[in-house]
Amino acid sequence: MRVLFSKGFAALSKPRCGSTSLRRMLDPLLDPAAGDIAVNMGGERPPFHPHLTAPYLKQLLREAGHDADALEYIITVRHPVEMLWSYHKFFKPDLQSRYNFAPGWDASQPMGFERWLFEGRLGANPAWSALAPEWPSGRDLSHLSFEFCAMNRDGSLAVDEVFRIEEPQRLADWISEKVGRPVPVRHVNQSHEADLPPLGPEALARIRTMLPYESKLYGV
Repeated sequence: MRVLFSKGFAALSKPRCGSTSLRRMLDPLLDPAAGDIAVNMGGERPPFHPHLTAPYLKQLLREAGHDADALEYIITVRHPVEMLWSYHKFFKPDLQSRYNFAPGWDASQPMGFERWLFEGRLGANPAWSALAPEWPSGRDLSHLSFEFCAMNRDGSLAVDEVFRIEEPQRLADWISEKVGRPVPVRHVNQSHEADLPPLGPEALARIRTMLPYESKLYGV
């Protein structure tokens, strides 16, 4: 997550959606004297977090005395099957849907990807949930949805621009225009299509239910 008061915009970091590449593009632009904020890890700069939702980030900025509405907010998204596959590979859920960052995680009992789509769970900070649409739930994986990360309680967009990680030049062009000089495209890590497991119609329907915005955007 990056807040560039000096440039008039903030970049949200949706999990497994190219945030490392986005940080590499933005870090040379940070101006500490202007109070710009950069957060890479949880606990690094409370109450900020690398994966804050857009509504909650705005609330924190207002509480800190900033004019949150004066900023533009951007976010990058990824094909939902690739994003979920990347999350599963990186955080390795066990049969109790505990992840490798959680206490009690059992590496000896991994949960397979398709089973995780149906049985996996992912919680969220209650303060984030209070500002998000009501339907994302800790009983499934919908806390990874665009709706949870980038929409207000009433379902309206809380971000100004949405960029696909597959279109890095469009993102670089937007940032370049904002800062008044060329910003180079940074490499974007993407899942290789050959690595993705085949999914049946029921699994794809499950993804469409949990991640409706991204599923529609990418034609899932």
